[in-house]
Amino acid sequence: MSYGKDIDHKYTNEIVCPFCGYEFTDSWEYDDGEEDLGLIECNECGKSFYTNREVSVTYSTCKANYGTCKHCKADNVVIEDYNSTMGKYSGLCVKCGELEKQRLLKEYIDSIYS
Repeated sequence: MSYGKDIDHKYTNEIVCPFCGYEFTDSWEYDDGEEDLGLIECNECGKSFYTNREVSVTYSTCKANYGTCKHCKADNVVIEDYNSTMGKYSGLCVKCGELEKQRLLKEYIDSIYS
């Protein structure tokens, strides 16, 4: 145990015991939905310590495709393609796409129960 030396235990990728330096290899398992994980007992030295999780959120964006809806013919609108186990469509505006998703879902459910 390394009680006498400095231990890197702040802002690490895993939970590190500040007493002995033991690294918890699956820190994500302590996920209870809170940033403050509370008091944890070290598996190595048995001492308890407080743990906080620092959460960072990042975002990604992409450009929407604009064009003419194949169904309603609306021009210069966001058009989408959709592909799932229920079915697929391409080149529909958001409004027509939602209606088509509902139709595909109904058709899919009907096929399961028939």
